Amino acid sequence: MAKKNNKTKDITIIPPSDSESYEENDPETPYLASDMYKRIVSLINHFESDLPDTMQAGGRLVSSGNITFSIQDVGYWDPNMIVFYGELSDNSKVELVQHLSQLNLLLVAVPRNDDISAPRRIIGFNTKDIPDVESYKEEEQEQ
Repeated sequence: MAKKNNKTKDITIIPPSDSESYEENDPETPYLASDMYKRIVSLINHFESDLPDTMQAGGRLVSSGNITFSIQDVGYWDPNMIVFYGELSDNSKVELVQHLSQLNLLLVAVPRNDDISAPRRIIGFNTKDIPDVESYKEEEQEQ
């Protein structure tokens, strides 16, 4: 007979940032990608908190042919794009760009492919106040 896990999990709810100036231009868009980014990072880190050190969060995209990949990082482009950076099981790099209205990600535990003796990398640990597109523009200007 299977043992029932009575352990409960708390979910951190992150309210949307002050996006009044954006909503004035587009009242049908209540959240920005940066708001969803904070929620996704929180959910991934919460999911990983119960995993053994040999595992990490992965994503399964059922709508894309049941593809599973390890999630290495998450980014965003306001107002409405979320980017997942990761690797497939064969170590090939993937970047998934999703519109907020199409976001559908199943979190799954996948084996780590990095140095198991090192602490697991925390998603969102290196968060910055500028979206990925701004970082990309800065890198182009430096070149």
